[in-house]
Amino acid sequence: MQKTSVQTVFMLAGLVMSLGVQAQAIYRCGNTYSQIPCPGAEPKSLNDSRQLEQKKQSEAVVERDAKTAKTMEQTRIAEEKRLMASQKSIVAVSPDKAASGTEKTPATTTLTPKRPQVKHKKPEGFVAEVPGSEKPVKQKKTTKPSE
Repeated sequence: MQKTSVQTVFMLAGLVMSLGVQAQAIYRCGNTYSQIPCPGAEPKSLNDSRQLEQKKQSEAVVERDAKTAKTMEQTRIAEEKRLMASQKSIVAVSPDKAASGTEKTPATTTLTPKRPQVKHKKPEGFVAEVPGSEKPVKQKKTTKPSE
């Protein structure tokens, strides 16, 4: 009983508040519409000026389009199911069996893309250097000519 009375109080409060609400004016500023007037803007009346017959006609068109869309979706789904079923029935035949004309057994082939292998270069020996110092020049070993 107490819960129902609280709900009733809130409903009545909402009803009373909604009675005082009025539509706000809409202004056209260039190509946009706003609730804030801009210089030279005039308030626009956005009431639906169509007649009852025109409203019914547009609602009928919307309903017809919705039915057409639903039918097209169902047709597409049925077509996809039919194609999936036909693809499952196709069995791959290995080339050597197909050439001999004998026993047909399904051949499964798994294609996996190959990644390019990176050739790793063996790192050269690490030598710590002090900034600003010159690299030590490596001298090539020379062999003495034999006499």
